[in-house]
Amino acid sequence: MIYSIEQQKDVPVTIQKKVYKYFTRYLVNETIGTGENIGYIDLEDSKSGVMVHYIENLQPKRYKHFGLVADQIELEHCLNRGIKKPYIQSEATSDTLLQHFKRGKRYINEGVNVYLGHILTTLKKGEKVYTKILGPQKMYMPINLINELKSKIKINPLLKEIK
Repeated sequence: MIYSIEQQKDVPVTIQKKVYKYFTRYLVNETIGTGENIGYIDLEDSKSGVMVHYIENLQPKRYKHFGLVADQIELEHCLNRGIKKPYIQSEATSDTLLQHFKRGKRYINEGVNVYLGHILTTLKKGEKVYTKILGPQKMYMPINLINELKSKIKINPLLKEIK
């Protein structure tokens, strides 16, 4: 499910998997309507989990919360590989740090976590935060977010029909 701005509700999606030599790409498509591509997630397997190389919402004016869909796909990918407690790592570009933090991801640099946590407590609705000065930051999916997503996956798995 992904949030449709036009319909103002969560709508179902279909997922396609393409395996390349060094990474796996998951394509997220509309289920209802044209079936066009909403976005994609590129993952590289590691021994203990996965490295997220890239996620992109190709239609940000039509769909919101693509990061939530990507997080679930990342975890399901690991669970399907038999990894019960995966280490999911990625790198946030400097202008997306707060979005990832609000979604539950945490940064390897603890100072960034402390700074963003403080910003969130003082941020007023509609205010923008300039984070480019921090540069790109390596991040990971903490266990509390993994457990939250596992509960969601039990109810509505996205990769249930993908081998």
